[in-house]
Amino acid sequence: MRILNILLLFLSLNLVAQEELSKEEVTKFQEEMLAKANKLETLEADFVQTKKIEMITEESVSRGKLYYQNPEKLKWEYAEPQDYIILFIEGELHINDAGDKSVRNTNSNKLFDKIAKLITGSVNGKLLQDNENFDISFTRENDLVSALIIPKDKNLKAMFAEIHLLFNGENIVEQVNLMEESGDATIIEFSNISINRDIPATVFEP
Repeated sequence: MRILNILLLFLSLNLVAQEELSKEEVTKFQEEMLAKANKLETLEADFVQTKKIEMITEESVSRGKLYYQNPEKLKWEYAEPQDYIILFIEGELHINDAGDKSVRNTNSNKLFDKIAKLITGSVNGKLLQDNENFDISFTRENDLVSALIIPKDKNLKAMFAEIHLLFNGENIVEQVNLMEESGDATIIEFSNISINRDIPATVFEP
């Protein structure tokens, strides 16, 4: 189901020569990320999403654009292989499947609400502060920092066994990897990332 593919947003990230960050390095990195998150008003990026299924060798690849606006407006706009839009806004999830529209209230569904916060938190970096709902550890490979995030909620963990966020040298998320308990993985790579550029209000209209 496509909605589960995007909610398995955000994993087979095999890092070589990983080095675990010290407590001091973790504190510094989290402080830097929080400072950046507090200054983040908008984010726009191209993305490539690759779905890997354990029992199938062929990968499923989708492409599109991501739009984020503070505090919690998030839009995934697929262009390939077909038009498909997912929009989180004001406690609602709007889906537009090539003109077939539907809406769900995330506030009335705790699991959906956690998923929405997980996805927006992955984009703006605030997920790294949520120690109440996730176990989080950090490693470094060269100049890149990887955050391994494991949900504590059993229902959420059934969908996302592990979440990997890979940050570039500017502490911006450039890859989100989601691993399911089955071994299936969804890998999302971002490019052409623009920060704090005006995004027309029409972009976030359902």
